[in-house]
Amino acid sequence: MGEFMAMVAEAPPVRAGYRHDAQLVAATCVAIRRAGIDFAVHLPDTINYPLIRALDADPDVISVSCSREDEGVAIAMGAYLGGHWPVLLTEGSGLGLAGLALARAVVQRTPLLILASHNSALGERHDYAAATRRVTEPLLDALTIPYVIAMRGSDIPMLIREAQMTVHGDRRPVAILLPRHSLHEIEEDRT
Repeated sequence: MGEFMAMVAEAPPVRAGYRHDAQLVAATCVAIRRAGIDFAVHLPDTINYPLIRALDADPDVISVSCSREDEGVAIAMGAYLGGHWPVLLTEGSGLGLAGLALARAVVQRTPLLILASHNSALGERHDYAAATRRVTEPLLDALTIPYVIAMRGSDIPMLIREAQMTVHGDRRPVAILLPRHSLHEIEEDRT
């Protein structure tokens, strides 16, 4: 575990103007492991990048990269059926593409923790992300998937613990939405 934590603390290259908060990423990964999660499915994502990198390096977590969000949901569901506790790391936009697979997870009562990058209102740099903001939360509401927005990065470990408790207890998907500022230090103000 010491080698793993040292890897997490090592700063990755700056990505799209972001540099992750290494202590927060480490605390988040510890919370994921303490929650019993041992299987991670992910797509490349700037916001979740440091978590993906850390989970890929964790020898106690099976980490799988997928090519589509609905495929990621299906892989995570299969992992649960195979005896694992999965987490899906994706962009919020990916949830819109995975609607049918998520509906299947709800109907089949398949437990799944979702960590999705998502700026619900403020702090979005790119106009093309407006569609994501209009779809992510309404989709989760429509599918009755409980979710919270982690406005403070320091809350993420507690939110993971509580969300995973609901995943276990209700046997359903639960999402934590991560705005761009939640895991990163903002390098510069780009407008």
